[in-house]
Amino acid sequence: MARSKRHRTRKKFIYFFLNDKIHKVLTRSRAKDELVAWCYPDGKRVLYSLSLVEKTMKNAYSTAEVAQILNRHKITIEDYIIDGKIKTPQIVYPIGNPESKWYKFMFSESDVMDVHQFILDAGYTNTLPSKAELQAILKHNLILYTKTEEGNFVPVWKAE
Repeated sequence: MARSKRHRTRKKFIYFFLNDKIHKVLTRSRAKDELVAWCYPDGKRVLYSLSLVEKTMKNAYSTAEVAQILNRHKITIEDYIIDGKIKTPQIVYPIGNPESKWYKFMFSESDVMDVHQFILDAGYTNTLPSKAELQAILKHNLILYTKTEEGNFVPVWKAE
């Protein structure tokens, strides 16, 4: 029983950004403080200190996750990329077959903010989170809402 209460949930990450390059975790060893990852832009395996990666890495978001965060459909986000309305995010491909036709877009936090800004500029603001809400979602902060007299919910932010 004591063991189950001491179990710490660890954040599982497969894809991450480090130095503005997308990486995929191949192996990790907490005891050796090592993380072996595949660097997609360089096309090679790299070895990092696990503790440094956990401190300095930035999250990577798939197209489906970005669509869910921005309350849009996945195909709409892909259409923005194909039409050239937003810059193309970094691409993930099968490591064993780089020439494969299969690929997946991975967005950094700044890419998500750029997509959000494009949607705001285009005027599609229906059900779109505000910039402050988006930053809270990306940083996993708590968003508190208060109910107005009209019955609407308005976000309330903690003073820093």
